[in-house]
Amino acid sequence: MKPITELLYARRNDVPFYPVITAHSGCEKTPDNSIEHIRTAIASGAEMFEIDINEFDGTLYLTHDRRDDYSDVPTLAECFGMAAAHPGICINCDVKSFGLTTPVIELAKQYGMESRILFTGSVAPDELPVLNASSADWWLSLWRSDHEPEDLENACRTYRELNGGYQIINLDQNMVNDRVIRTMQETGHTLSIWTVNTEENLYHLMQTGVTANITTRIPLAALRIRKEIFGV
Repeated sequence: MKPITELLYARRNDVPFYPVITAHSGCEKTPDNSIEHIRTAIASGAEMFEIDINEFDGTLYLTHDRRDDYSDVPTLAECFGMAAAHPGICINCDVKSFGLTTPVIELAKQYGMESRILFTGSVAPDELPVLNASSADWWLSLWRSDHEPEDLENACRTYRELNGGYQIINLDQNMVNDRVIRTMQETGHTLSIWTVNTEENLYHLMQTGVTANITTRIPLAALRIRKEIFGV
């Protein structure tokens, strides 16, 4: 089991299963994919923060979309350098194009960050051998809200086969309903849910019993609510 997933599942042994909080890019009203976002996320106390990653001319940048000018865009190297000084923080690397897993992992190794990164986003099947051989983690992401229930069950089965038995599925909050929660319970999977930006939804989703991670732009509120519910 990969280090990040192991961290989540280890919590089942001694306390109620409470979610990790991930600070979504642009948390607490900072600019998306900015140095301010990284600083704010680390200072918030969230266990993980999310960034978008694209590549241009051999350099990895923090940006959701490709640009014409990268002169004012933070690099992934800057991000890893900042996070490396805070051993408790992990990073959700939301790669925005295929083929980026290898260069991201190689860069992470330079900063001692390999076991503290998680891949979501555009990961192609032919990239899985590299991921499975690495200490970097990978969660299956589903974006569409019109999946049939059997699609989700098939995704869970395929994910388990591809990723060595790891069982965390990354879903848009709009896809989460009673049937999805039952499917997670029946298949032994847990959920990573994004992007949950209201206190009402944070309360509800934390109490499902199958939520391993919540990604949110309001990590301070999420941490407060988690403390109210779980005492941690």
